[in-house]
Order: sequence, then structure tokens, then C-alpha cells
Amino acid sequence: MRELIVTLWRGKLLILGIAALFAAGGIAYALTAPQVWVSQAEIKQPTLKEIESLELNINQLMNAQVPETAFTAFDKKALYDDFVNNFNSFNNKRQFLIEKGYLDAEAAQSEVTEEKGKRLLLKKMAEGIDAKAPDKLSEDVTLSFAADTAEEAKQRLEQYIAFIQQQESAAKGKELDTIWQNRLKTLHSQYESARADTLKQLQDDILRTQYSLRITQAAGIESPVQNLQSQGSLAIDLGARALAEKLKILKEIKNPEFLNPALSDLRLQLSSLKAIKLEELPFQSFTYLASPSEPLSRDKPKRPLIVVLATLLGGMLGVGIVLVRYAFREQVRVK
Repeated sequence: MRELIVTLWRGKLLILGIAALFAAGGIAYALTAPQVWVSQAEIKQPTLKEIESLELNINQLMNAQVPETAFTAFDKKALYDDFVNNFNSFNNKRQFLIEKGYLDAEAAQSEVTEEKGKRLLLKKMAEGIDAKAPDKLSEDVTLSFAADTAEEAKQRLEQYIAFIQQQESAAKGKELDTIWQNRLKTLHSQYESARADTLKQLQDDILRTQYSLRITQAAGIESPVQNLQSQGSLAIDLGARALAEKLKILKEIKNPEFLNPALSDLRLQLSSLKAIKLEELPFQSFTYLASPSEPLSRDKPKRPLIVVLATLLGGMLGVGIVLVRYAFREQVRVK
């Protein structure tokens, strides 16, 4: 052990020289490496205030008797989860970076021209966009966006949040419109089917009344007859005069809703639905706990850590060289 310490002491200048060389390299790398600044925002599930306009449209449809089960995708948790999932979607990240020109600007700055290189650069930039919860039990989510400067990181995070929220508003608007249109088609189909059934029933009643009238006229039954044996669906017990008047009235009926009150209910529901005007008002799928802000310190590179690790690596390499030289000399001396 004493001999080892003496050997290292004798090689101290070499060890210090290599450590100093690595430290200088670490300092150079730390000063020239691209800086990464990460802007963050904290969000939670929305309150009624954030989704007020959406609730207004939903209430209009529910008042028109659209089933509540049609709106399961519009509760607060569903809206919140959709936003977080779309924030993490690689397709959305790619669309945002390309549409805003950030990918082309980064490629030009890095002098990347090949398509493969641009795809790798896109993947790297997309990795700097993230939404995740601090732990598995928390419903709060931290949104992050990495950029070359603190100002750019904050600006791009705000833009990306607005980009995703705009997509959410458009998608939910289309979903509501689809629910509305489908309900209109369903009610219209029900109305037409019920109307056709009612008109068919009216024609059947007219035909039965005509047969009953012919029978009563042939039998000479002019007035209603009590305790007449049942003749099935033919109401001959009414007598010829009553049947003639009934036939006249049935032929005068033009509105099937008179015979089927359910048609009136369906018509009123259709009128209520057609009168609805769904407002295309923006909403917010979350509530801010902390809005986007400029980061106070860069995320990368960690300059002090890089210099310390480089110095330690240089010192370890210097010690290794001294010990290898000592072992080599000892082997030669023994021989």
C-alpha cells in the first residue's frame, strides 16, 4: 500500500496534467454545447368556467330530449384526458413543428439537408415536448416544451397549448354536430315510419268500414243493434247510417297526427332540434395551476457537472496510466 501511494505521488504531475487537460476539454464542451431551456406549465381538470360554452350547447341538445348517454365523451375528465393524450401525440408534435417552421429552422441551423437527418432531428425535438403527471396517484399534469432559449421555450409552449386546444375545440364541435345530425335523422325516420303506419291504419279502417257498410245495407240494419253477435273486426252493430257517417269522416281525415298523438310529440321534438343553433365558442379542457413561464435555469448542459465529471475522468485515466507504467517497470525489473 505504501509503495502504491509513493508511486502515485511520484506520478502526481502526470495525473494532474491529464486531469487538467480533461477539465479544459469539459469546460470547452460545456461552453459550446447547445443550450436546452425547458418551459413548464401545471394543469388540472377543468371547472365549469372553462367549459361553459360547451355545456351550453350540450344543454340545448339535452333539452331537445337527446339522451344523456350521448355525451359521455364530454365530461370534464374525458376532455382533460383527451387534451393530455393529444398533447403527447407524436403526430400533433410533428404537425406543429412543421407548420410553425421550427423544424426547417433547426435543420438549417444544424446544416441538416438529408431526409433521414430531418426525421432524426424531428424525433429529438418531439422528445422535448411532454405532458406527464408527477406521480401515478396525481391527476395534475406538467406540460413541458424544450427550446434553445428561455424566451423561445415559453413562447412555443404557449403556442403548442393553443394549437392542441384549437384541435380539441374543433373536434368536440364536430362531435356535437354529428350527435345533433344523427338525432335529427333518427327522429325524422321515426316520424316518417309512424306516419306511414298511421296512414296505412287509416286506409285499413276505411276498408273495414266500407265492408261493414255493405253488410249492414244488405242486412237492412239501419240503426245500431245491441247484443248482436260479434262479426270479428267488422262493426256491423253500428248500423248503416252510423257506418256511412264514420266512412265519410275517415275519408275527410288528412292529418295523421289526429289519429296518432305520438306523431305530434315526434314533430315537436324535430322542431326543437331544428331550432337549435350550436355556437362555435372555444372552451378550455383544463385549468391552469401554473401558466407557462420562462425557465430560470437551463436544463442542459449542466456545466458544473460536466466539468467535475471530465476532471474526475481525467484523474482516473492519469492514475491508470501511472499504475500501468509502474506494473510494466516491475515486470521488466523482475526479468
